[in-house]
Amino acid sequence: MQFGYILEIVNKLKEKYEFTKFGLGMAGSISKGKVLKSVNLGIKEYDITGKLENATGLKVNVKNDAKCAAIAEYKFGKCKNYKNVLFLTLGTGIGGAYIYQGNLMEGSVFEGFEFGHMIIKENGLLCNCGKKGCFEKYASILTFKKKIIERLNLSYEISGPDLRHEMKLSENKIQDIEEEYVDNLALGLSNLINIFEPDCIVIGGGFARYDYILLEPLKDKIINSNLLFNPRQDIIIEAAELGNDAGVIGASII
Repeated sequence: MQFGYILEIVNKLKEKYEFTKFGLGMAGSISKGKVLKSVNLGIKEYDITGKLENATGLKVNVKNDAKCAAIAEYKFGKCKNYKNVLFLTLGTGIGGAYIYQGNLMEGSVFEGFEFGHMIIKENGLLCNCGKKGCFEKYASILTFKKKIIERLNLSYEISGPDLRHEMKLSENKIQDIEEEYVDNLALGLSNLINIFEPDCIVIGGGFARYDYILLEPLKDKIINSNLLFNPRQDIIIEAAELGNDAGVIGASII
């Protein structure tokens, strides 16, 4: 794994500020500063903390990126007024965190809360983790965008703003993709609601750029379908307020 970009940023900051440590949000399962595995990055048993500390001469705190984003959103974003918060990041995969009574919940051996690898389809699509039918194979934003790009015969290199523009021009051609995506997202999310019964749900990552077409249908699907053990008249689901900065902000205060 290359981390030259991190070193470049750290060295630039050293020119302006005095500091002795920094935080890093990292995709994957993290334990004691080591990446046990990051299936979407293709690495495992990687001592990123030790390598960065040796390279920079600084103390480094490493935590799963979704947990970092959840901490930031809880302290400064949309869920700061709630005690029990379910947080998901939808991007290349799906990351997650749960804040209970103001505290980030974590396992004693592994950080846990790997919502993306909850199985929602028996013998479904093969996931990078080696299992079949994982939530993130059906409800990541990457999956959503790829299906639309293929349906509209667009380049995989298309920018986000350009893709959203094309989607607006072709609403009738992609409606079934949007509906299928919402169905799958609602299925996985309802399982988590049944387990945790959160006061508030916040969804970050790339989802925040498509919330204008996905958020209300998602709420409607969860409330009006027979998915919840304890039915609700309303449910608080918000797009993350801090955007891509959430993980950076959270990593700085872990």
